[in-house]
Amino acid sequence: MTAATAMQEALWWVHQRAKNKSVYNLTWRLGCDKAPDLEALGLAWQAVVDRHEALRTSVVQREGVIELVVRPELAVQVQLVEVDEATPELLRLIAEEIQEQAMHLDQAPLAQLTVVRVGEVHELLLTVHHVVLDGWANQLLVSELSSAYEAACQGRKPEFATEAVPFSAYAQECAQARDAGKWQASLDHWRKTLDGAVSTTVAADRHNLAGTGAPGTTLRYALSDEAVAGVGELTKATFATPFVVALAALQIVLARGGAGEDVALGVVVANRMSQRDQELMGYTANLCIARATVTGADTVLDVVGRARDAMWTMLAHQTVPYPAVFGALTESAQAMLRDSAPLLLNYLGPIGNGLSLGDVPMQLHRSPNRAARADIAVAMWETPDGFMTEIEYNTGRYDRETVLRLMEDIDTVLSAPGATAVSELDLGTRSVAGYVDHQAKPVTTGAALPESAAAEQVSRVWEQVLGEPPAEPDEDFFAQGGRSLKVLQLASAVREETGTELDLVRWLAEPTPRRLVEQVASTAGGQDASTLVVLRESVDGGPHLHLLPGAGGGPHDYRALLAALPAHWRVTASQERRPFGSVAEMAAAYRADLDAAGARPDLLGGWSMGGQIAFELARGYPVPVPLVLIDSAPPVGYDFGADTDSLRFEAFATGAFGGGLPRVRGGDSLRVAALAAWLAADGREVSATVLAQQWATYRRHAQAVSDYVPSGGVPAPALVVAADLVDAQVDQWAARVGSVRRLRVATDHAGVLRGDPVRAVAEAMTHLL
Repeated sequence: MTAATAMQEALWWVHQRAKNKSVYNLTWRLGCDKAPDLEALGLAWQAVVDRHEALRTSVVQREGVIELVVRPELAVQVQLVEVDEATPELLRLIAEEIQEQAMHLDQAPLAQLTVVRVGEVHELLLTVHHVVLDGWANQLLVSELSSAYEAACQGRKPEFATEAVPFSAYAQECAQARDAGKWQASLDHWRKTLDGAVSTTVAADRHNLAGTGAPGTTLRYALSDEAVAGVGELTKATFATPFVVALAALQIVLARGGAGEDVALGVVVANRMSQRDQELMGYTANLCIARATVTGADTVLDVVGRARDAMWTMLAHQTVPYPAVFGALTESAQAMLRDSAPLLLNYLGPIGNGLSLGDVPMQLHRSPNRAARADIAVAMWETPDGFMTEIEYNTGRYDRETVLRLMEDIDTVLSAPGATAVSELDLGTRSVAGYVDHQAKPVTTGAALPESAAAEQVSRVWEQVLGEPPAEPDEDFFAQGGRSLKVLQLASAVREETGTELDLVRWLAEPTPRRLVEQVASTAGGQDASTLVVLRESVDGGPHLHLLPGAGGGPHDYRALLAALPAHWRVTASQERRPFGSVAEMAAAYRADLDAAGARPDLLGGWSMGGQIAFELARGYPVPVPLVLIDSAPPVGYDFGADTDSLRFEAFATGAFGGGLPRVRGGDSLRVAALAAWLAADGREVSATVLAQQWATYRRHAQAVSDYVPSGGVPAPALVVAADLVDAQVDQWAARVGSVRRLRVATDHAGVLRGDPVRAVAEAMTHLL
C-alpha cells in the first residue's frame, strides 16, 4: 500500500460528502462509426488494465490515512447494453444513467468500459473515477486501448512500446518532496500571492446551496470565427498560449461584472512537466488560483500580457497540491477563498481529438453529467476548425441562459481588437465574491436539537470544532465552515467527549448535528410497526380474506382483485416492514401480527411468492385454512445455475414494466441504469435508486422462494390458479394440500391480477367458502 497524494486524499473526502457521488466520475461518451469487435475489445481492455496500476487501484481509509491499494491482478470485462427499438433520447439517457452510478472507492477497478448499441448506432462509454485518472490520462488510455484493440483484431497479443510508469512511484515521490521541505518555497509564494484574494464567481439566479455534487448538467459552446481569429491575434501579439488568452478573457468578464477589479478563479493545470509524467497513467492534475487586477482603463492586450506573466509564475509553483496550499493560508485567506474554487477554467489543448478504436473512428460527445463539481466549470479545447468549450454548471443556481451569456461575453472579449479598453466592452454577466454568494443562509426554522445527553455532547463538540454551537439540527457541517481537516478534528473530539468511534463515511452522507446525535446516542430501538394492513372492513360479518405479498410487491398489487371480490368480505394484507430472509420468517411475522390483532382469516391467498407464504402461514394454524394460490410456484426448491441473477432481473423487469427491455452484460448497477434509461425514454421515468431498491427486494424474495422446501403439507382445500404454471406444477401443489380446485387463465404471470382473469379468480374464490 502507498499513501495517496494530497489531491487524491482531498478528492476522497469530497467524494464522501458529495450530494451526488457520481460527481467525480469522468465519462467519455464516444460515438463509433461502426460496431466494435467485442471479443477483441475485451482482450484489449484486459491488456491495458494489466499494464497500469491506476486501473487496478482502490482508495481506502486506514486509521485516518488515505491509502492506495493496488491489486496485482484484476480480471475485467467489457459491459454491454443492447436495445433493438431506438428512440431519439435513449443513447443519451443510457450514458447519463451509467455516468450517475456511484463508484465505491474501496473497490477496484475504478474504471469501466461499456459498449452501447441502440438500434444500429454504437457508442463506447469509458467511465473512470477522477481519483485514479485525469483527462490527460484518459487520452492516453484511449490511445493505448486503440492500439491494443488493433492488435487483438489482427490476432496478435497486445504489446506496448514502453514500460508503464507505476503511479505508486509518483505518489511516493510526492510524499518525499513534501517531507524533504521541497514544497516550502512554493507555499511561501502562494501565501504571498493569495493574501487578501477573494474567490470570484458568476452571480446566481437562485441562491440554492452551492457545493460539490449539486444537481448539474453540461452544455457545449463553439467559439465564433471572430473569437477564434482574435485568439490567434492575441497569442501572436503577446507570445501567450490560447490557455492564457482564454483566462484573460474570463478575468475581464468577471472584473466588468461587478465583483471588483481584484478577481480570483480556479485554474486546472496538468502538472506534467517531464516526459515521464506526460506518459503517466494516473491523477496528477492540480488546482491553482489565478489572481488578477483588471481595471477599466486596461486594454485587452494589457490583461493578456499580465495573465501570461502570472501563468509562467504559476507553472513554476504548480507542483504543490492545492489542499497543501490552502492549509498553509491564513484563516482570513481561507475564509475568502474556501477549499474549492466556485469557478473553474480548464484548457485541454488537443485532448479529445483524433480518437479511434483501431480502425473505428470515434467522436467525443458531450459529457453526460448530472452533477456539478463547482458553480461553473469551463473546459476548452482545440478542434480542426477552432475552439470548443464544454461547461458544467450547477442547475440549482444557474439557468442555461446565464451560462450561455457568460460564454457569449467571453466570445465578445476574444473578438474585440486587442487595443480595446476593458471599459468599452459591452458585457452582461454579473459577478460576485464567492464567499458572500455561498454563505449559509440564516436559519429560519427555529428548530433545535431534541434535549438529550447525546445532543448536549454533540453541541459542545460542534462548538469546539466550528466555533459556534449548532443553530439547528439539520445544518450542514461544511456550509458552516467545516472542511476535510476539521472532519478529523470532529471525529477526535467526538471520541474524547463520548467514547464513540464516529462512522465517518456514514455521517458524511448527511453531515448534520442530527445524524451525529443518532450515532452518539445509545437508544433502544422501538417495536416494529405491524405488518397487518386492513384493505376493507367486513359488512354484516362477511368472511375474512388475508392476502400475502408477491415477490417485490405489496398490498397495492391486489387492487383489481379487491374490486372484484364481494363487497361484504373483510380483506386484509401483510406488508413487509423490514427485510426477511426466508418464507418461514415472513410467515411467522405475519402470523404474529394477525394473532396480535385477534384476526384469524377464513381464507389465505397470495400471488407469486405470496402463495408460498400463505401455505407456510397456514401450516402454523391448528385448524386448516383454505388457500388461494395464484400462479405461485410449488415449494420444491429451485436452482437456476450461474445465470440466476440475470434471469431473475429479467423476470423482475418484465413483470413490472413489460417486454422490449435492454439486454445487458454486466452487474446489477448496469442492469438498473439501462432499465431506468429505457423507462425514461418511454415516458415512464423511475429513478435508478428506486429501481435498485425494488430489484434488491425482488431478488431477496426470489431467493427465499427458491430455498423454501417445507417438510409437510396443509390438509385444507385450495384453489390453484395457473397462468404461467404448467400442469405438472399444479399437480405438485395438489400433492401438498387436502383437495384442489384448478383454474387456468389465458394470460401471463402479471396479467392474472388484471382485467377478466382477476375477475375469474375472484369468482372462483367465492366457491371455496
